[in-house]
Amino acid sequence: MTFTVHPASDGGWHAFVSAPRLLLVAAPDDAFISTAWATIVSPDGFQSALDLLTGRGLAATPPFVLVEWAGEDARVIVRGESVLTVTDAAGEQLLSAAGVSTWVERSMPGVRGVSFTVPGATPVGSAALPLERGVAYVAALSSQAKPADAKPADAKPANAKPAEAAPAEALEAKPAPTPAAPPSLIPVPAPAPVPPPAPAPEPEVDIEATRREAPEAVSAPPAPPAPVSAPEEAGYDYLFGDTMYRSVADAAVHEPEPVEEGGTAAEPVDDALHDGETVMTSDIAKLRGKRRPKNADSAPPVQPEAQKLVLVIAPTGAREPLTQPILMGRSPSVGKVSGGQIPRLVTIGTVDQDISRNHAQFALEGGTVVITDLHSRNGTLVALPGKSAQKLRAGEPTSVIVGTVVDFGGGVTVTVEEES
Repeated sequence: MTFTVHPASDGGWHAFVSAPRLLLVAAPDDAFISTAWATIVSPDGFQSALDLLTGRGLAATPPFVLVEWAGEDARVIVRGESVLTVTDAAGEQLLSAAGVSTWVERSMPGVRGVSFTVPGATPVGSAALPLERGVAYVAALSSQAKPADAKPADAKPANAKPAEAAPAEALEAKPAPTPAAPPSLIPVPAPAPVPPPAPAPEPEVDIEATRREAPEAVSAPPAPPAPVSAPEEAGYDYLFGDTMYRSVADAAVHEPEPVEEGGTAAEPVDDALHDGETVMTSDIAKLRGKRRPKNADSAPPVQPEAQKLVLVIAPTGAREPLTQPILMGRSPSVGKVSGGQIPRLVTIGTVDQDISRNHAQFALEGGTVVITDLHSRNGTLVALPGKSAQKLRAGEPTSVIVGTVVDFGGGVTVTVEEES
């Protein structure tokens, strides 16, 4: 891909171009320029460039734009208040990290071009120079890739050239042609019609394999199985069935709550529909709604206002409000979005390899903070107030309370607090 650059005389950024990558950053010195160029041309240039930019900590990371193409798709990272314009099949998309403490990262399909102008830069006249590979001090940069459906200029039918040259040869051979077309006017015979391709044979289907994979219909809930003594090396997976998650606090053993005179005990739970052990957040809300007040004549309790929760990240001290789902990791990215909410990406521990790229996700469900370990390599520890730390099960959402400390390893912790 060839870029068009406008050189800068003052206030510009350095553009590092090496297919299939582009890095735009205000280089602090000549040593950084040499190191950044050697990094961007390496096989793992994208990750190496990101490690170089964040090597001195997030607070010292300068604003930058980092793009890597894979065919027509592109991975884009923007840090700072500058705006990158990306042209794809849907039109122009504007990417900026204004108001974000880390950066904005997107995976965008069908990218046809990018455009960027350095804020406050002074261009050198109106010169626009091509840049295919190298480093330049620029005030603006743009590119326009060839559309995917464009055909190369030399893609012509095999008989195009003889058909155009045929009339000239005919005129030289016969200046006065007769009404009947002479043989010289037909230098290439008409191509025979190409028969349509034969339909592809239908793939064979293994009926027996299909029957084995189909789920069996259950007409009635099965009877509780007898206790099974599993071998020690088999782990504890045989104890878990299709149960819902419950929080660490709810998993603790509590004394049964006494029922006062005149009160009504909680309704019994159908054993066929509930395993009798786990409790969902929604179940807690239902039980609270069914509990009668101690004084039947008293007014119903007033629900407290929704808490404003914030995640405090150590050791940097960054505060991330939990107004939407938050995805944390060494280099987080979003492949697909469910539930209609796009999670905010927060990078932690970029140098510490003990933290996975997508480590854990925080979300607010029904006023309760829910954390899910995203099958991280070294796991996630959770310590409720006054309790010892426990390791989360990968992929299982777990409810936590205010004051909970989440340990990602490498000295990086996240504390759930209530905004004052």
